[in-house]
Amino acid sequence: MDKINYIDYKGKTILYINFSKCHPRDIQPIIEEAKKVAAHQSPGTVLTLTNVADMMFDKKTNDKMKDLATHNHLFTKAEAVIGATGVLKVIFDAIVLSGKGKVKLFDDMLSAKEWLAGQK
Repeated sequence: MDKINYIDYKGKTILYINFSKCHPRDIQPIIEEAKKVAAHQSPGTVLTLTNVADMMFDKKTNDKMKDLATHNHLFTKAEAVIGATGVLKVIFDAIVLSGKGKVKLFDDMLSAKEWLAGQK
């Protein structure tokens, strides 16, 4: 799926999940693929960069994103989220606060990649 791929940055491999400009009906297949990809990794090793810029959001999407975060928690070492602004930022702040993992919101991709590359 072209919405999920790997980025190599400063010697680190980052799982990139791109929800940008997605309509709620397009989100579930991306989530399912992201779960499969993460589940093939060793626990606690995955660095994830999730792009939610201009993503269309509804109540079901909120639940689906929480489900993804819960599922991937075992596999994720750290996760950066970019593109969350306005109401979407409020929603993702709530998801971050409800999560158990190391998740941080960023304004741009470079800052997110720098933070992920520095995770030990």
